[in-house]
Amino acid sequence: MTFSDEQLSAPSERWMRLDLHIHTPASEDYAEPEVSYLDILRAAAAHQLDIIAFTDHNTIRGYEQFRDELALLERFVQADRCTPEERERYGEYQQLLAQLTVLPGFEFTSHYGSHILALFAPTTPLSVLEAVLLQLGIPAQELKAGSCSISNTKHVTEAYEIINRAGGIVIAAHVNAHSGVVSESIRFGNSGQSRVAATQSPYLHALEFVHFYASHESYLSPTFYNGQHTYYERPMFCIQGSDAHRINRAAADDQESKKLYGVGDRYFEALLSEASFDALKTLLNSKQIDKVRVPRRDQKQWEIDNVRLNGDSRHLIARPATEEYLAQVWHDVAALANADGGVILIGTDGEQTVSASSISEQIKQLVAQNLDPQPNLSLELMQYQERDVVRVEVKPDELPPYVASNGAVYVRRDDQTQVANREELLQLARRALVRSMMSPLDNGEDLELPRSGVEIVSEQKRNSVWTYEVRDLRTTTGVERDRAQGLWAYAISRHEELRDAKIDLNEDVRWYGRLGVWRTFQQGNRTKYDLIHRDASGVIDHIFYGVSEWGLGEGWRALLGINDSFAVDANDNDDHAPISAPRSFSPPIDDAEADNEDNWLPWGDRKYRWKGRGGLWRIYGNDEKMRFDLAMKNKEDEDFQTFNDVTRAKLTEAWLNLIRVKPPTTGIEVVAMEESDFGRSFRFRNLRSGEVSDPWRDLDLEQGTVREYAARMFLEDLPIDEASVRWWGNIGYMRPMRSQVDLVYRDEDGVDHIYYAARREELENEWRELLELWDDE
Repeated sequence: MTFSDEQLSAPSERWMRLDLHIHTPASEDYAEPEVSYLDILRAAAAHQLDIIAFTDHNTIRGYEQFRDELALLERFVQADRCTPEERERYGEYQQLLAQLTVLPGFEFTSHYGSHILALFAPTTPLSVLEAVLLQLGIPAQELKAGSCSISNTKHVTEAYEIINRAGGIVIAAHVNAHSGVVSESIRFGNSGQSRVAATQSPYLHALEFVHFYASHESYLSPTFYNGQHTYYERPMFCIQGSDAHRINRAAADDQESKKLYGVGDRYFEALLSEASFDALKTLLNSKQIDKVRVPRRDQKQWEIDNVRLNGDSRHLIARPATEEYLAQVWHDVAALANADGGVILIGTDGEQTVSASSISEQIKQLVAQNLDPQPNLSLELMQYQERDVVRVEVKPDELPPYVASNGAVYVRRDDQTQVANREELLQLARRALVRSMMSPLDNGEDLELPRSGVEIVSEQKRNSVWTYEVRDLRTTTGVERDRAQGLWAYAISRHEELRDAKIDLNEDVRWYGRLGVWRTFQQGNRTKYDLIHRDASGVIDHIFYGVSEWGLGEGWRALLGINDSFAVDANDNDDHAPISAPRSFSPPIDDAEADNEDNWLPWGDRKYRWKGRGGLWRIYGNDEKMRFDLAMKNKEDEDFQTFNDVTRAKLTEAWLNLIRVKPPTTGIEVVAMEESDFGRSFRFRNLRSGEVSDPWRDLDLEQGTVREYAARMFLEDLPIDEASVRWWGNIGYMRPMRSQVDLVYRDEDGVDHIYYAARREELENEWRELLELWDDE
């Protein structure tokens, strides 16, 4: 099949709203089985949708029941044999269907579990749709079941072709989440070729993403599929859908958190001449990508979703709009001011005995009467699910502590507002002292820039892609995160985490007057630093990432306690080498520690891994330019020749067999991590059984368990710090313990797999040999 470029000839095109992923009670996992099809249409109309699709799991039963109910009511009304209630119900159906186009379809579960949406014209006979399901491998006895998982069905690319040839629209469902074609390819460690086939197939019309504007890496981001990447030259229509398993969004106390969204909660917009299947298919068969868009939902709305579902946090509080709470709202304001700021959301639960219009003035008066000094407040009246919510942002502009009129100092402890204890008062005092003191290292003179490292100078958004001006030894503009490598990629990653408030800079910086040390870490045998400078008013104006010792001026060197008597090779600057997230800050070494050089030596190492005469030194690069350093032993002696910078295309099957190593049969692997507006979740593979778990929210991981350890270390370990691993070719280990060890495997596509808490006595073959290579093991 080919896609045409013909222009859509429609003078009256308009932007229409579409939610093409809606389940009904015909799906076995539907969260509200008592709802009616009329309820679903009402919800769609309330969200001003123009086109929806019923896409139950491996069945068209939902659409069939909807059609049968409508036909029965029509017969009763036309024969004048209906009750008043039935006549009213039929009239409402007619009114809603005049506004809405409902497409028949299903969500198909492919052979390895990936989900595919299949949509058809309303005129398609239901028998034809069931024939398509049978062709896809759904057993006849399962056609009405709405089962989520069915074995021995067609593979992804086969299914694309079958649905397309039957006249359907083919959409890869939630590709960057559980059961999505991209996530599943990463989880199973499939080759890049399979990922290309699953996302670039000529039979595929669109890719559906969840959390469309959240921060995703490469293949998991819709921006990756813009036609600008090697092997991914076909620009793809990228959309989102609700995947609704209920009418309305789940409440905060609803245990069915996996069935969170309601009808129309996530939708996309398409520029169409009419709300019809044919108009939609014509658009998706074209290359007019700009005629599809995904509205960016107000981030403050997601903020409310987050606190409703996950509860209060250190910097985010939800409270009722009642007189009782407003009388003590200033306690929370004081606590947030002492915590460097935060947000209070008033009225999120619907309990409202005070009008929103009077809340703002009341808060201002109470803060003025009860707090010294007074923090800066930004108050905003918002609409959330048809009710008023007052958003109070607390912005402290004075040094702590903020003291209440009753003499108490309120702080945030265990995500609650509490009166500060002695230790917390001392911490506030120390923080204020450090921020206020001037240092002889920085007496107001012009800032001396380090001569190595990078700084993010500016950022701007171009066509939905963030670009950065990165100051290196020279200034390079317009750097995109996906195209940045090495230290630039690391700097952009940390900068985005700061911008999106994922990390709290103020909690980690060690200040010395106006100079600050954020992190210090080892890269190979070099120490590097993330450094900060603030202006005379205390505002941070520079952050320098990955600064090498040789690039530090006198003031910075004095601050870090670096002794110039140690020789430093100024030519050994590797600022563009791959770099991992640094470890937490360590203070400069004092005289008592200076002799203990082991504190500064790299633990990692690297050795050739041989199989016959062939040897593997390392795999490096990125997905578009993977490289392999190889060696071949001579037949006559133990000498060998090296072959560096070998491309993937030049590897024979013999070399690939050397590279491929079976996972150990002990330990646990994090196979997927998903960021959502409601927290972070992980999926784990039990290496003993091979089973993959359902998603675990980080809040549900019990402290001290293997899963909690794996999730915590996974966040620290990627990208892999080469100097923290003892490599034997492309397998290695780190953090050896007496009975357990964490193992690493870099596959032929350059993907790192980390096997946590593998038991030493259960390791076999290469994994056992790996640990025997180093004497101290």
